[in-house]
Amino acid sequence: MPIDVVIPVYNGHDAVARCLASVLAHTPGQHVRIVVADDASPDPRLPGLLASFAASDSRVVVVRQPQNLGFVRNCNLAMREARGDVVLLNSDTEVPPEWLERLHALAHSSARVGSVTPLSDNATICSVPQWLVPNRFPAAMGTAYLDEVAAAAGTGEWLEIPTSVGFCVYLRREALDACGCFDEELFGTGYGEENDLACRMRDRGYLNLLCDTVFVHHEGGVSFAETDGGDLPGHLDRITQVWPEYHEVIRGFIERNPLWGVQARFGIELLRRSKSPERRRVLYLIHNRLWSGVIGGSELHLSDLVETAGDRIDPLVVSFDDAGRGTVQWRPEEGIVLQFPFRFEGASEPAAWADRLLATGIDLIHIQHTMRAPMAFVDALLDRALLQRIPVAWTLHDYYPLCPSAQLLDAETGAPCTSLEDGTPCAGCEERARRLAGLFVPEWRDVHRFLLRRASLLITPSGAAREVLVHSFPELASSIRVVPHGIPAREPLPGPPDGPHRQVAVLGYGGRHKGDGLLEQVIDELLPDEVTWHFFGRERFGTRPRRQVVLHGTYRRDDLPRLLAEAGIDLVLLLSPWAETYSYTLSEAWRLGLPVAGSNLGAIGERIRAHGGGVTVDPWNPPAVADTLRSLFADPARLARLAREAAEAGRALPTLEDMAIAYAGIYAGLAPVLHPAAPEPLLMTPDPAEMQGWMGSFRSPLQA
Repeated sequence: MPIDVVIPVYNGHDAVARCLASVLAHTPGQHVRIVVADDASPDPRLPGLLASFAASDSRVVVVRQPQNLGFVRNCNLAMREARGDVVLLNSDTEVPPEWLERLHALAHSSARVGSVTPLSDNATICSVPQWLVPNRFPAAMGTAYLDEVAAAAGTGEWLEIPTSVGFCVYLRREALDACGCFDEELFGTGYGEENDLACRMRDRGYLNLLCDTVFVHHEGGVSFAETDGGDLPGHLDRITQVWPEYHEVIRGFIERNPLWGVQARFGIELLRRSKSPERRRVLYLIHNRLWSGVIGGSELHLSDLVETAGDRIDPLVVSFDDAGRGTVQWRPEEGIVLQFPFRFEGASEPAAWADRLLATGIDLIHIQHTMRAPMAFVDALLDRALLQRIPVAWTLHDYYPLCPSAQLLDAETGAPCTSLEDGTPCAGCEERARRLAGLFVPEWRDVHRFLLRRASLLITPSGAAREVLVHSFPELASSIRVVPHGIPAREPLPGPPDGPHRQVAVLGYGGRHKGDGLLEQVIDELLPDEVTWHFFGRERFGTRPRRQVVLHGTYRRDDLPRLLAEAGIDLVLLLSPWAETYSYTLSEAWRLGLPVAGSNLGAIGERIRAHGGGVTVDPWNPPAVADTLRSLFADPARLARLAREAAEAGRALPTLEDMAIAYAGIYAGLAPVLHPAAPEPLLMTPDPAEMQGWMGSFRSPLQA
């Protein structure tokens, strides 16, 4: 049967040239006609370009409309003139070799198929490895390379989707004849027309399939359908008028993501093929996705570590959400992050996923946090690493291995947990440990002791953190190394103006574990005329408004020096009620020459006692904290001396570059003498939703 590849065109000279060049290079056969439907493009260069392509290949037919008809009418004219099947192809796409043959094969695998849409880097539900967003790849990974990844990773099974995606869609002639072309009256200028047609096909019993073995690049924002869509909300409303259930179907599809296996298989194959012998591939496990806007101390440290390492490492970041669903993020080069989901749908899957990830060529594992990660996965990852002689570093940013509260605070009252001393955990932490892992807190510690013992090196950012961990795990003392976090190099701020009214800064997101309730009591102990409190990093504070509180909102780290200088800050208050393991905010204050009144617990107290630059306070005694602040404010000479000490302590802190050098040495020292060949990745069988189709049951002809 003849096939018409219909390419609607409206301006976009360079994109059109790339599209047509790829189509002509990779679409053999005289049974194919390439119809370029120019909708009266005003670009004067376009007629000559299209004429040159038509002259070079007799299969190219250029149809130029005398006046602009709009995307839908322009497409319909071409589809109605087609002799057989139709492929609608946006003019800002690039196709790979044998693309059409593979789409045709799936489209004609059954008379039930109405449309077939390939994978892409920018095609909403058909995007890989991360769906619903544009995916940016390194320049070296062209369309042909990514198509090879798709062809190797795909199953070729029937994968039903609720709608085709119009950047590239194969339409069978039988289905077109039965269902008609686009609805010109409802969707004349574009947007929604392919969704409506897909619904009509489904209504007539045809299937809209995803082809997971073909990848077509889609630039996006260049073709006519994406630059002149008119009233987009109005068009979407019209879909609902005709198909009232449409948006609910799409919402359910997105919530469930039955295509996660497609995305994961593509992602694993991409990682497997892209391993560079010049870069050490490091798998990082952490409790939140990186580069996602969530920035706590652990995420900030890992982000700094990855960014400063540059081309020395090839980072994979693995994290889990509260439901135990995993995400893999890969940063192949600066400014590009690719990610894909994965899930455990059986008892063997945690171990299988450890195997799949390690089979992508992991040279080293660096655990940053195991919160939310299923223990079965952590156990399997460490077990496989031991068998494959892959070294493991484990940085302990808090006390999660000792208690699921992580900060050793009573889960109900927020008071310090006494279980390390008397062995009796609080009821709230017991409940959390049972909910997370089916364990009591003593068993929780025993399991983590077993996990920690399999790491090549344990790292804490302070001696105080090391001391707490050694108290509970004395047998691990020789494995723990103290490596302080680095921060950006900065010059100290000029001293604030003298005056009776003082400006105190509180840095960070806050919360009960940062002492918010205690801080409210301190503020109420001091008169509004004595102190103005500046909160940087949050939009609200406290149980009621206070006129002496200024909320500066969230900030970029590089903007903090300017913000603190503009506010004329005299002192930074750090009132953490738990034994913090480091405190970035203390480092930032010192680097800027600001004295600190800080908690006497943990690393904050340890560092102030060792270097000066501030005073320690008991966070659990707010009246005493207020008295200490008053005494400081009444003694300008002492405050100035503390500021000088802070600046000196800040100059001695490791920079980001210092930290990068330190970790390069650590990683090199952990490298095994011999690295066994990575095993082949385990095959990933499609989940039941992929095998059966999401909106209706059918049996794939590719199954026995």
